[in-house]
Amino acid sequence: MGKVRKRDTLRGVFIRYVLVLLCALCAFGGCIVVLFNLLLNTGLVYPANYAERRIDEAYDLLQTADRVTKDMISPLCHYVIFSSDGQNRGTDMSKQSLEIARQVLNHGTASGNYFYKIIPRADEYLVLQYSLTPQFRSAFLREHFINPQDLLTIIALLGGMAIIILSSVRFGKKIKRKMQPVMEAIEKIKEQDLEYRTSYSGIREFDDCLSSIDDMRTALKASLEQQWKTEQEKNRQMSALSHDIKTPLTVVRGNAELLSETKLTEEQKNMIDSIVSSTARIQNYVQKLIDITKSADGDWGAPEEVNTKDLLLEIRKQASELAEVYRLKIDWNEQWHSQTVTVMYDQVIRAVINIIQNAAEHTKDGGTITVRMEETNKTLSFTVEDDGSGFTKEALMHGTEPFFMDDAGRTGAAHYGIGLYFAKTIAEQHGGRIVLTNSEKTGGARVVICFQAAIPSCRSHKPAIET
Repeated sequence: MGKVRKRDTLRGVFIRYVLVLLCALCAFGGCIVVLFNLLLNTGLVYPANYAERRIDEAYDLLQTADRVTKDMISPLCHYVIFSSDGQNRGTDMSKQSLEIARQVLNHGTASGNYFYKIIPRADEYLVLQYSLTPQFRSAFLREHFINPQDLLTIIALLGGMAIIILSSVRFGKKIKRKMQPVMEAIEKIKEQDLEYRTSYSGIREFDDCLSSIDDMRTALKASLEQQWKTEQEKNRQMSALSHDIKTPLTVVRGNAELLSETKLTEEQKNMIDSIVSSTARIQNYVQKLIDITKSADGDWGAPEEVNTKDLLLEIRKQASELAEVYRLKIDWNEQWHSQTVTVMYDQVIRAVINIIQNAAEHTKDGGTITVRMEETNKTLSFTVEDDGSGFTKEALMHGTEPFFMDDAGRTGAAHYGIGLYFAKTIAEQHGGRIVLTNSEKTGGARVVICFQAAIPSCRSHKPAIET
């Protein structure tokens, strides 16, 4: 047996993330401290008590000197000289700081961010202002930048935020990468692809989820394959039965037609006519069963480039033949511009004729069926309207389902509930659709069927998942 790879857990991954983040923050903080000490040791930055030390060192000189000059005072200090009666004899302080210094001289207290030192002299007082914060050695930097302590604090805050953000982004990418096999498995099932190979993430919780998904995929695949085999077997049996029925029906119809040519009484002749008519309807029904079985098997043929004019002429020809049989009129209108279209020629013709025949079966003798054909953006659209009783509410909802019959609204002896279903199936194979409504103009049924007239190939009727 091979070595089993140890898997992580979400808890372990998160703990490592927290530890790495803390270590990074501590390391960055250490770098800030080292940098600050380096600045202090190289003299680029004065320590916080530098001004106070300089004042203590120069205290005696400042107290006893005949005259206080600027070079005696630390550059980190501001000063003011008050006479014994409180008059200002010289200062480099701001007006606000000067008032605070006066308050310190009179009352010994002060407010603000600065400290004050009073040095008594012979007939005057020297008040020095200073701060206990690190300062840049460079006068330019002291004047134009914030003090080093605040600057390093801001750098520490910004650096800490950057470390947290970058670590979180990295952690998020890692979790996303580990989650990718789960998302791919879900996407494969969504795309009805049950042949994919499951890859694992290395995180126990995700792998357990993947294992469950894989078990579900295997069970679903087996179930669908069994369902597919059952459907195929049922279709083969139906197709075989339909073909077996055609032979005796042909014999019955042929013998009935031969009998009709002999000398018969009127009653016998009517019976023979009834037999011939009923046999013809049964043959039509059997043929439709064969058609629907072929459609379930995906036996469509391949799309081909055909002449648009020839396609429409054939549909008009068959529609005219139907009109003669049912003693109806066809009002035909067409608008097209493409010389050729790429479709499954026979299937498109049969789909449109099925709709026209469905309309003919529900239109009274002498009625009119309107057929309007339009081509828009490589889409062929056929609209068929009759002046019959129209679709019922149930027919509008279920009329394109196989074997649906709604004789309450649209009666017809030859209606088997297959024609519209077949037309819908062919339309969908061309990337189109079929829509059932009732005509506001005639009050009868209105069927619109659309075909995408340029498709690379037919869809297979043997998918991995049948929904």
